[in-house]
Amino acid sequence: MKADKIKFWREEMDNVLDPLYKEKRKIWQGTLDLYDLKFDKQIRDLNPDDLVRISRLYPIVRQIIASVAFNYPKVFFEVTDDEAYDLDINIILERQAEAALGLMKAKPHVQQTIFDALTTGVGWLGMNYNPKGDDMIAPYVANDAMAEDFTCLNRLPPGFVQLDPTTPPHMLGHARYIRERMYVPLDMLMEDKEIKNKNKIKAVSATKAEDLGFGDVERSGMKSHEQDAIMKSVSNGQFTLIDRIHDRMEKTLITFAEGVEEPVAEREHPFRRMMFPQAMDSLGQPIFEDDGMTPVLDLDGGRPGVGWIVDNGFGFIPVKFDLSHNGFYPKSHLSYLEDIQYGIVESMSRQAAALKRTSRQMLINRREGEENPEVAKMISKGEDGGTAFVEDHNNFNVLNWGNMPPEQYAFEDRLKAYEEEISRVTELGNSGGPEITATEAALRGSVASVNRESMTSVVAKVYEDIIRMQMSICGDPRYTPENHIVNVAPAGQQQLSRALRSSDFLWNYKMHVQAASVQPLFAEVEQKKTLEFYDRGINSPNFERLELDKMLAATFNIPNVSKVMVKQIDEEATRAAQLENDRMISQMQDPGITPKQNHKVHMETHGQYQQNQQYQQLMQQAQATDERGVPVNPQAAQMIQYIDQIMQGHQQAHQQAEQERAGQIGGAPKPSARPEMGLDSTVRSNAQDVSNSIKAEGQDEGGGRR
Repeated sequence: MKADKIKFWREEMDNVLDPLYKEKRKIWQGTLDLYDLKFDKQIRDLNPDDLVRISRLYPIVRQIIASVAFNYPKVFFEVTDDEAYDLDINIILERQAEAALGLMKAKPHVQQTIFDALTTGVGWLGMNYNPKGDDMIAPYVANDAMAEDFTCLNRLPPGFVQLDPTTPPHMLGHARYIRERMYVPLDMLMEDKEIKNKNKIKAVSATKAEDLGFGDVERSGMKSHEQDAIMKSVSNGQFTLIDRIHDRMEKTLITFAEGVEEPVAEREHPFRRMMFPQAMDSLGQPIFEDDGMTPVLDLDGGRPGVGWIVDNGFGFIPVKFDLSHNGFYPKSHLSYLEDIQYGIVESMSRQAAALKRTSRQMLINRREGEENPEVAKMISKGEDGGTAFVEDHNNFNVLNWGNMPPEQYAFEDRLKAYEEEISRVTELGNSGGPEITATEAALRGSVASVNRESMTSVVAKVYEDIIRMQMSICGDPRYTPENHIVNVAPAGQQQLSRALRSSDFLWNYKMHVQAASVQPLFAEVEQKKTLEFYDRGINSPNFERLELDKMLAATFNIPNVSKVMVKQIDEEATRAAQLENDRMISQMQDPGITPKQNHKVHMETHGQYQQNQQYQQLMQQAQATDERGVPVNPQAAQMIQYIDQIMQGHQQAHQQAEQERAGQIGGAPKPSARPEMGLDSTVRSNAQDVSNSIKAEGQDEGGGRR
C-alpha cells in the first residue's frame, strides 16, 4: 500500500473514528448502567441508601423482545423464473432456508442484536464463510463452533463496528467503508498465512478499561468484576487488537494490527463478484458435472466482475428500529426512557423515605411512663395479644402523620403513561392509573399494534437479509458448500435428498418472512389456520380438491402423502400413453417424451404394453411352430425383441425426466427430454429395417401364390 493511503487510513481511524465512537460508547454506557440499576444521580434530600432501585427498562426490553423477536422464523419463497414452473422450487428453497438458519444458529444472534439495537441505536450482524478443513477465519476462536464449509453468522459488538461517518441515515450501501475491530489470540494470528510483518505485531497491554470489553461498551470509573476478569484474561491469553477495513470503493479488505503502522494484510474483498470460465479437459472440451448440464468452473482463472455478491457491498446486516436526521445512528430506544426511569425511582424512593420518617409513634404521659417502665417496651414490640395494666389509658396517644400526598401517586402514573406512549407493543395491562373507557382501551391497543408491527417488520427484514445474503454467497462457486444436503422432492412425495449446487441458489425469487411466527406455539396456530381454510376452500369450485388434500396432509407432517391418498387417474395421460403403445408396437418407432408429461402415469401405462392386442397376436406368431418344431414366423420373434427394447428405452427416458423434475432446482437450462442418441436411436433404426423387410417379403410371397 502506498504511503499516502496508509496515512489516510491512520488519520481516519485515529482522529475520526476513535473520538467519535469513544463518545458514543459513553452515551451507550449510561443507558446500560441504568438498565443494570446503576444510578449515579443524586436525589435531593435523600441518601444513596434510600434509593428504591426499580427497573422500568428491564421489563420493557423483555416485552419488546418477546413481542418482536421471532421464536419460529418461517420463510416463504415465490420463484418468478419460467423454468421453475411445476418444479416446486419455492418449497425446496424454503427447506434450504430453514436448514441454513439452523446451521448458522441465527435466532440467538438476532435476539442479542435486537438488545444491542434497543440500547445503542444499531445492532450489527456479520456474515462470513467458514472454510472446510483446518483453515480458519478471524477471530479464529469460533470456527469449530460453526458449520464447516458453510456461511456463518455472528452478532458483532456494537462498539467494534464503526461506520463511515458520511453514510446517509437510511442507506448503508452509500458508505465508503466499515471498520471492524476484533480481539484475536496472537499465536493464532501468527499462523494466518496472509499476515505479514508478524515480528512487529504486539499483544495489547490491557490497561485501559474503556478499550476492552470485546466491543461491549465499558467505561472507566464503573469498573466491575467482569471487566476486571476480561482485562486479566486478555493479558494472560496474549490477545492483540486488529482493525479490518472493508473498503467498498476499492473493493479490498485491509487489515491493521497493534504495533504495525502499515497493513499486515491486503487483498481483494472476498465478497467481490468474480467471473469464472468453464474448465476444459486435456482435449479442450468443456467439462460438466455428473448431471451433464452444470458446467465445471475454473476457479483459478477468475477475473473481477462488476459489483458484489452481497447487498450494499458489505457482509454486515444492521438492526435498527428508529430513524435519525443527522447520521446512520439514531438515538437509542431506551435513551428516551432514561428520565422516566429516574423519575419513577425518585418517586418510589421519596415515598419510602417519607414513610420511614413519618412512621407512627406513641406519646406516653411522663408519670405513667415512670410508674410503668415496661409498658413502653411492650408497646414498641407490639406483640399480638399482649396485655398491659396502666393507671389511665388516656395517658397514651398515637401520633399519626397521615397518608402520602395524592400528587405523588399522580406524578408517578403520568410517568408510566408517557412510558407506554413510547414503548407500548402489547395490548395487555394498564399502567396502574385511573380506569379507562373501552374507547381509550381500543385506541391504546391500536397504538400497540402499530408499534409492534413496525418493529416486527424490521426483524422480518433482518431474516430476509440473512437468507438473501446466505443464498447469494452460496451461489458463488468459490463458496458453494459441497455437503449441504436438502430434500428436493416435491411436497407430499417420498424424500429425495442431494447436495445443492451453486446454480440452486441463483433463482429469481420474492421472499417473505411470516410475521405470525412471533406467536407462541406457532405450529398449532398455523395448523388451525390451515384447517379453517380447508373447511372453506373444499366447498369452492375454484380450488383444486387434490391440492387442498395434499396441503391438509402436509399440515400434519405426513411423510409420504401419496401412500395414504386414493390413487388418482389422469385419463388424458393414460389415453396418450396407450396411443404411444400402439404406435411403438405397430410402427416400432419411439415417439419420445416431453418434460411436462405425467411421467408416472405414462410409465405405469407403458408397463402394460404386453397386454396390447397387436403385441399378443405377434407373440402368438412368434411362438407358432410346424410339425418339426421350427418357428413358422422367425421375424415375429425379432420384432418382439425390438419392441421390448424400444419400450425399455422409452420408459428409461420417462424415469430420467421424472428424476430431473424432482431433483433439479438449478438454473442451468435442461436438455431436451426426447432421446435422440444411443440405444433408442439404434433400436428404432434396426426395427424400421426389419419392418420394411417383413413387409417386402409378405408382398413377394403373396405375388408368388397368385
